[in-house]
Amino acid sequence: MTASLHNSLILLAHQVIRSLPAPVLGALDAWSQRVARRRALKRQQRWQKRKAAAAAPANTVYHLKPWRD
Repeated sequence: MTASLHNSLILLAHQVIRSLPAPVLGALDAWSQRVARRRALKRQQRWQKRKAAAAAPANTVYHLKPWRD
């Protein structure tokens, strides 16, 4: 029963959104893009922090192995 209620609420929300005037839809779309961009930027910053924390230390010396046939 809860699944059918959930589906009907989604359909109702869809109908309400589709019936909004064009300027309101444009504003809603612009707002949603700003929110998505902000979330993507925060996600990227978190990823960069994790990448920097997991990076190898700067004083690591790499020793090349001799060429082998």
